[in-house]
Amino acid sequence: MSSEIQPSAAANAPQGIDVGRLEKELAANWRNAGDGAESSVTRVCVLNLIIYAAPGEDRAKMDELLDVVTEHAPGRTLVLIADRGAAEARLEAHVSTRCQTASRGAAKQVCGEQVTIEAGGAAVDTAASAIEPLVVPDVPVFLWWKDIPHEEDKLFNRLVELSDRVVIDSLVFDRPHEDLKRLAQIIGARRQYMLASDLNWGRLTSWRNLIASFWDVADYRPHLDAIDEVLVEYDPPDVASGQIAAHALLLVGWLAAELKWQPTGDFVREENNSRWVLLSGERKINVEFRPAADRQGCDGLIATLTLKTSATGAEFYVGINEGWTKLETSARIGDARAVGRVVSYEAKSEGERLSRELSMLSRDEVYERAVASVGQLIEALQKS
Repeated sequence: MSSEIQPSAAANAPQGIDVGRLEKELAANWRNAGDGAESSVTRVCVLNLIIYAAPGEDRAKMDELLDVVTEHAPGRTLVLIADRGAAEARLEAHVSTRCQTASRGAAKQVCGEQVTIEAGGAAVDTAASAIEPLVVPDVPVFLWWKDIPHEEDKLFNRLVELSDRVVIDSLVFDRPHEDLKRLAQIIGARRQYMLASDLNWGRLTSWRNLIASFWDVADYRPHLDAIDEVLVEYDPPDVASGQIAAHALLLVGWLAAELKWQPTGDFVREENNSRWVLLSGERKINVEFRPAADRQGCDGLIATLTLKTSATGAEFYVGINEGWTKLETSARIGDARAVGRVVSYEAKSEGERLSRELSMLSRDEVYERAVASVGQLIEALQKS
C-alpha cells in the first residue's frame, strides 16, 4: 500500500522560486516522517524525474502512477504543470514526500520526494531555471515529456539539456504522421546529447520478439528473405482520424530499418487502407496498413501483422486474440501450416512502463533507427 505525507504550504514567488525554502521544507517533512519509535522510513534517491504536463492532467491518476514509480525507483520527482495559455505569469511550488510500503504488512517505508511547480503564462518558458537548482546531483535525470515534442519549444530544449534521458509516448500523438516525422528530426538533430525512450515502443516488445523469432528457424529464412507483402491491421486512433496509428508505423519502421527496405515514394490510398511500396534491392515490398474493427481500450494498437512471399506461397503471422490477452504466431509454407508460439500479452500500466524506461540509461539505437525509418516513409509520402 502507498501513503503520501501531506504537502507543505505553497511557496509563492512571482520573481522565482525560493529553492532554499523548499529544501528546508523537504528536510522538515523527512524529520516529521521519522518521528516515533515505530517509524521506519528510508529516504532513497536513485534518480531525478522531471515531468512536464498540461493543467488538464488527471492529478489522481498521476499520483497512482508515481506510487508505482516510487516502488521501483524512488527519487526526487519534479512535476511541472505548465499553463501556457494563462494571461498572467505565475510560478508557485509546494513539496511533498511520497512513500511506498510493502503490501505484506512490512513496517519499512521506502520514500522519495516531490516538488510540484505550477507555471503560467510567460513564466513557463523560464521554468527550467527554477527546476535546475532542485535537481539532485550525482544521480541520473530523466525527463518525461507528457506532450508532443516540438523542436522550437524553448522549455523542451532546455529540459532536454538537463536530462540524461527523455521519455515520450507516441501513442498520444494527435497527428502521427507529422509528429513522428518531427520526432525523427528532433532525435537526429540532438543525437550527441539526447537519449530517447518511447512508452509506445515498449508496447511493441512482445511483437518484435515474436516476429524476430521467425528468423531463428533455418527453414523459414529463404522465404523471409523474399518477402514481398506486409499487412498490418490496427485499431484506428480516435484522435487521428484518417492517419495510420503510430504503433503500426513504428513496427513497420523497425522492419524497414533492420531489413534495409527503402521507401520509393509510391503511396496509394484506397478507402480506409493505405499502401506503401518499399524496395529491397530490385525486389518490391507492398506494405498495406488496414484499420481493424474498433476495440474498446485498444486505441491505436496493432491487431495483426502478416508477412507474405508470393513466389513460394509462404506466410508468417502474428496476431492478438479477441480478449487482447494472448499473442499467437503461425507459419504456412505451401499447404503446410504450423502454429508457432502462444504467449500472454500483459497490459502493463503506464506506471510500470515508465518504471521500465527509468531503468535504462544506454542509447536505444534500434528505436532510433525505427523512428528515422518512419520519418523517411512519411517524407516520401508527403513528396508523393
